Amino acid sequence: SAKDHKFVHEEALAYELAAYFYLELGDAEKAMEYFLLAHEKYHEWGAFGKCDCLFKFVERFLLLCLLALATRSKTKQCTAKGVK
Repeated sequence: SAKDHKFVHEEALAYELAAYFYLELGDAEKAMEYFLLAHEKYHEWGAFGKCDCLFKFVERFLLLCLLALATRSKTKQCTAKGVK
């Protein structure tokens, strides 16, 4: 695996893709866990621009979730649709 062979950039990408996968399934909690792991690995690799980009995406996603909760939207789960 990427972790076993110390391919930090591959591990970061795997975590990021797993996060998007769980986001599409509607599991925001699990997605957030993987986004944080991806951020950690991108930072370890030195990809600070990617860290910033990922942070901004997660920040917008969290804001959308908070807005949905605040407006008591009929949507039961937050999704990434519309967040780019």
